Amino acid sequence: MAACLITVSGTSGVIRIDYTISAIPYSIQTSIGSFYIDDTATDVTYTTLSGDLIATDSGCLTPAIAELPASCYLISWENLPITGYIANAVLLGQDTITISDTTFPNSKLVIVDSINGADSNNVKVVGYLFSSVGLNTVSSYLLKVLGTEPPNLRVRNADSTEFFYIHGVLQADCLPIEGYTIVDPCYSSLPFAP
Repeated sequence: MAACLITVSGTSGVIRIDYTISAIPYSIQTSIGSFYIDDTATDVTYTTLSGDLIATDSGCLTPAIAELPASCYLISWENLPITGYIANAVLLGQDTITISDTTFPNSKLVIVDSINGADSNNVKVVGYLFSSVGLNTVSSYLLKVLGTEPPNLRVRNADSTEFFYIHGVLQADCLPIEGYTIVDPCYSSLPFAP
């Protein structure tokens, strides 16, 4: 086993590097600079969480480090004067990210805490807006998703296991939308490889 130099360059921001060694996932969240990982690392990817950072390896990884894109999706609904629904997961393709049971649709900020507090870095709320339409409120959430799968918020009736889904709509970029309250979510780190 040898060390492989990873260089993070750009002007500012935070980048996340994910990789696997002997079937154990590792993650590093860092900024501009260099560090080493074992050259036996596989599935080495980086995602720019903020700013303009990129990561490169010194030619010692096969395949080379690759960018895992981040996309933003808008999920919104008009709150109706009914209760008895619970949001309990975000689906990304085949992955189900369980969130705390959250009363729906009148939960507003609780949804932000539930999604951002879930045991996954693959989807985070980065902005929200509540607006009025007549007597009802429209709740809108901007979700940043690592990878290419669109998010679907799973909701069920409190008295059954029947589900319906609110589908995310892809946005042109992850820049804040005018009028939205910006959220700066925390990304948890997996163990750092020795």
